[in-house]
Amino acid sequence: MATARTNRRLRGLLRWTTAGVLVASLGAAFVASLPNMPGALAHADASLLDDAAARRALTKTLVTTPLTDTLARYQREASWLLLGDLGAEVHRGEGDWLFLDEELRVHPGRAANARDRAATVADIARALAARRMALLVVVVPDKSRIESQHLGRLRRPPELEGRVREWTAMIDAAKVPVLDLAPVLASATPAPFLKTDTHWTEHGSQLAAQAVAERLRRMQVLDATPVPSVVASRKTVSEWGDLVRLAGIDGLPSSLKPAPDTGWQSTVETRSESTDLFGNTALPSIVLIGSSFSRRANFLPFLQLAAQSLVADFAMDGGDFSGAARRYFAGPAFADNPPRAIVWEVPERALESPIAEAERQWMRQPFAGRGR
Repeated sequence: MATARTNRRLRGLLRWTTAGVLVASLGAAFVASLPNMPGALAHADASLLDDAAARRALTKTLVTTPLTDTLARYQREASWLLLGDLGAEVHRGEGDWLFLDEELRVHPGRAANARDRAATVADIARALAARRMALLVVVVPDKSRIESQHLGRLRRPPELEGRVREWTAMIDAAKVPVLDLAPVLASATPAPFLKTDTHWTEHGSQLAAQAVAERLRRMQVLDATPVPSVVASRKTVSEWGDLVRLAGIDGLPSSLKPAPDTGWQSTVETRSESTDLFGNTALPSIVLIGSSFSRRANFLPFLQLAAQSLVADFAMDGGDFSGAARRYFAGPAFADNPPRAIVWEVPERALESPIAEAERQWMRQPFAGRGR
C-alpha cells in the first residue's frame, strides 16, 4: 500500500514537473512553430469543420517543432524509466508484452458503427457478385484477445468479448463469405503475435495465410494452373516492434528498453514466368486489400505459397477498416483488371471504431470513383 502511494506521488510529481517544463517552453515552442504555419494553413479549408482527423493533423503540424519533439521524447523516456509508464497509447502487460490501448477501448456508438460497416460490406459484395467477382472478408483478432494470458494487470473490457462473433454473424447473414482467424491463432504454438509489436509473428502470419488459402480453395476461385512458390531461405532476427516506437522509447539504449522480439524472417520466392504481374500475360486472379497485417511478416508471400496463385497487393498501412478498399475501388486496377476474388482483411479493433466523415461518405457510395 505504501509503495502504491509512493508511486502515485512520484507519478504526480513527474507530471507536474513535466507540465512546468512544457509551460515554460511554450513561448519558445510557439515562436519555433511560426515557420510551419504558412505551409499548414495553405491546406486548410472548410472541410476541416467536418473532418476531425484533418483537424488533428493540422494541429499537430502547427505545434510540432524540433523543440516540442525533444521535450515530448524526454518526457516519455523519463516516465518509462521512473514509473514504467508507456503513455496513453501503449500499455505494458506481463513481462515485456506490450499492448495497444485501442484494443482495450470501448467506443461510443460502437454497435451502430459495426452495423453500418457490415451493411457496407454486404452492399459491396452484392455489387461485386453482379460483376462475377467474389469477396472473402477476413477478420484478424486483437492481440489482446489471443495473447490474453500475457495481459498481466491489464483488463480487456467484457463488452469486447462478443465483438468478432457478432460482426461476423451479420456478414454471414448477408451471405458474404467471412473468415474469423481467432480459432486458427488461439491454438497456435509458438505465440502468433509479437511481444513488442501490434502485429503477428511469421508463424501467426503463415497460419492465417494457410486458412485464407483453404477458404479460397473451397470457394473455387483459385487459378486452375498453380503458380509455385517456395520458402527459399530463413534467418533469425531480433528487433523491437512498433509499440516501442509508439511509446516513444525507441531511442533509449537497448538495456533500458523491453527485450526485443526474436523470431525468423523468411524469403518466399514465387516462380512465375511473367515478369509483369499486372500485364496482359499474368492478370492476378486474387486481390488482397487490408491493413498493415497484410503487409507484415510475409503474409502475402505466404498466401501465394499456400494458394499456389498470384495475389495482387493493394493493402495499406494504417488502412484500418476501409482505407485500402476506398483506394482500390476508386483506382484503375479495379476498373481495368477486375479479379476473380478479393480478400478483404480487417483488424478486429477497426470494426467498432468511430466512422470519420470521409469514410461515411464513401460508405454511401463505395463505387463512386473511377473503378465503377
